[in-house]
Amino acid sequence: MLNIKSKSRVDQILLMKKIIFLFFTLNILVNSYIQKVKSNEFKKEIDFSSNFLDGMELINNGQFTEGVKKCEEAIKIRPEEKLGYLCKGIGLGFSGKRNTKREAIKSFTKAIKIDPKFYEAYFWRGALQFSMKRRHMDKTDRIACSDMRKAYLNDVSYAIDFVNKNKTLLAKDKCTGFK
Repeated sequence: MLNIKSKSRVDQILLMKKIIFLFFTLNILVNSYIQKVKSNEFKKEIDFSSNFLDGMELINNGQFTEGVKKCEEAIKIRPEEKLGYLCKGIGLGFSGKRNTKREAIKSFTKAIKIDPKFYEAYFWRGALQFSMKRRHMDKTDRIACSDMRKAYLNDVSYAIDFVNKNKTLLAKDKCTGFK
């Protein structure tokens, strides 16, 4: 009788050891997986930031085609990030190339869809539309005015400068609503 109880006790101890071993093994595996996920996200963030910053630098130096390519690489890495679309829009919109302004407007619009309070994108889209050939009070004209107003009223410094320097243009276009 004593032998059966002791065997049962030994079995219980072995079972507990197995459970503890499985618990620690699972804990190590889960933590290892979490670290891999975190490091992958970290790598994605570094790759995105690197492409975005390189793209903006190239654009600022007048290398629009190369800059847009870097912005597009950033978008591939993080398509949910608004800055990649802003970068691409600036590069396309102000490159001086024909037929790129509409694509630029699409990029700014995508950034705004991702974040409707991204007022810098409203400014760039508005400024680009003001630079385009348009008819008085057509859709492009109204959107340009609305975008610039949103950026201005939300204290985007570029918009404030634009409004202060272009009061005659804005008045001619009947673009009102600025402080």
